[in-house]
Amino acid sequence: MKKENLMAALEAISKSGIKVAGDLVLEKHVEHEVANVEPGGIGIQINNGSAAKAAKPAAKRDRQNGGEKPDKPRETMTFQHKACVLEGHLTLLFDKLTKAGWISGEEAHFKALFSGELDEACTLTWISGYGKGTLVELFKQLVGAKLVIVPKGFTLSAILEGHFTDTDGKWLTGLDKGNAANDKAMPFIQECVNLLKISPHGDYDDDEDFKSEYDPYDHQDLNLHKR
Repeated sequence: MKKENLMAALEAISKSGIKVAGDLVLEKHVEHEVANVEPGGIGIQINNGSAAKAAKPAAKRDRQNGGEKPDKPRETMTFQHKACVLEGHLTLLFDKLTKAGWISGEEAHFKALFSGELDEACTLTWISGYGKGTLVELFKQLVGAKLVIVPKGFTLSAILEGHFTDTDGKWLTGLDKGNAANDKAMPFIQECVNLLKISPHGDYDDDEDFKSEYDPYDHQDLNLHKR
């Protein structure tokens, strides 16, 4: 082979990325080579060197790219009510809250909210002009008065989030952020607490261990008779 032809061949080989020593081919350097492509992903074969950054898991990529976190499971547990709170009390409280324009929904669902059982069908809507902190405060006051119980292992805010939607039909969120209730709503909240303290005799009952001697299913208006 003529010298000029040999030099041209070596130059062409050099430009192709193949290194030679004399007339012996030693190795070929390939940084990234796309191969073995499968549906849903791209396989990168690295023959020499390393990729600048390994592929990130899809979930991590989505979070870093501003994707929304997956919704947490909805809590379907409900509150428990003390024995002194009768079905008639809950009827009166439901009427008071709906007439005031605080909540909307079916009375049966409202009563189920105090059943102390898992209830996926129990759904109510917070329609008040007051913020969500007022809803939380209402139930905090009922719990603080020992009229309503948060079952062990659950939180007040999680139970409310699992059963209340906003006016757009979306589940309430962020009830554990500590948003304060509207001061103007506090007198009404106290009225709701007092309503559940009314005894069947028409007086307020302050004994938290009061055990009813009345059948809560005989009447709905608290005009109950002894068994």
